[in-house]
Amino acid sequence: MTNTLPRACRSAAGWLLFATVVTSSHAQMSPYYLGASLSRGHDSNIFRVPEAKGPQSDSITTGALLAGLNQPISRQRVYADLELRRQRFDKLQELNNTGYKLASGLDWETVGNFSGALKLGTEKSLASYSTLFQETLQEKNIERERSFSASVQRGTARNDLQVFGALNAREVDYSSPAFRSRENNRRALRIGARWHKSDLLTLGAAAVEARGKYPSLPDAYNSHGVEFTGDWAVSGASHLDGKIIHERRRYDSARQRDFSGLTGLLRWKWEPTGKLALTTSLLRDADDSERFTDNTPNQPIAGSRVTNSVMLDGAWKATSKITFNASMRYSDRKLVNFAPSGAPMQRGSDTTRLASLGATWTATNNVSVGCNVARESRSTESNLSFSYKANTANCYLQAALK
Repeated sequence: MTNTLPRACRSAAGWLLFATVVTSSHAQMSPYYLGASLSRGHDSNIFRVPEAKGPQSDSITTGALLAGLNQPISRQRVYADLELRRQRFDKLQELNNTGYKLASGLDWETVGNFSGALKLGTEKSLASYSTLFQETLQEKNIERERSFSASVQRGTARNDLQVFGALNAREVDYSSPAFRSRENNRRALRIGARWHKSDLLTLGAAAVEARGKYPSLPDAYNSHGVEFTGDWAVSGASHLDGKIIHERRRYDSARQRDFSGLTGLLRWKWEPTGKLALTTSLLRDADDSERFTDNTPNQPIAGSRVTNSVMLDGAWKATSKITFNASMRYSDRKLVNFAPSGAPMQRGSDTTRLASLGATWTATNNVSVGCNVARESRSTESNLSFSYKANTANCYLQAALK
């Protein structure tokens, strides 16, 4: 009989056993940690296809090695989190993949009023199959993302006014030719100021300039925006924060894809008791990376103009070691068929719903176990998208030496 547990997962299981035994006596805190996780899950519709196309289900085993550090150095702080993982499918073995995720950074501060941060991230993983519009994809598709940000601020929490600047860069590419038209890179510069008279209220405003490129189309755009932010501690149990952005985006070639309008986020965090925490979020997004799905000459291209979402998250701490969590997502995408020049433009929409329920048991400070079940569905009456349903379940065990 073929052993279906990959070598990485067997290694992770060994690390888990070792870490579980050792962490019971390893109480001293350290800036470093080393650990492993092992998860087993099932997905009823791997490729997120309609019922008519015969959804394929499979069980997935994922093993990961974890490492990181969080080290203060005088006024500075250096941190890094690394995850190396191996994912194996029982039946669809062509989807087996090795991935990683790195998040690192430096927080710095001078003796005076200047402070800032540097962040560097990279990730390789199996791409989501739920983002396509008109066509389904049933092949392996690896997504690689790289990001960098640098920020500087003049003024501290003791100052009423803080002036800041930030530079962000992000690149995304895919292994599947069907996703080549979605590969993009973006550079953005944000300059603004924050004002807060007390710890209860902070207001901010910034000008945002961005440049984005789609190398395979090829096409590029310039984006000009104004951003307003707010953070309000309503009470000891209630907190509001959000932002409103007016953006004007202009493309070099495909001018029919130009965008001008408002996007934003409003989030309310409420903790009525010490054991219960609820978060409600309203999001309006116009993500340029969701705009292209095909680059065939003279063929229509379906894309999302705007996505409006409602998100509800809750966590209940039943005991000091057991936490239950639940979440719901509702997203409405406004779709546009970017037809060739001279052809009529077709519009439509689709709705995606996601509900999940889970529980986590923190056995010790270093060992945790959790399970989660979820239901995801999309509905549409437009030929610019397609409907699907999927049920998922997953359990994991994680241990770390700290």
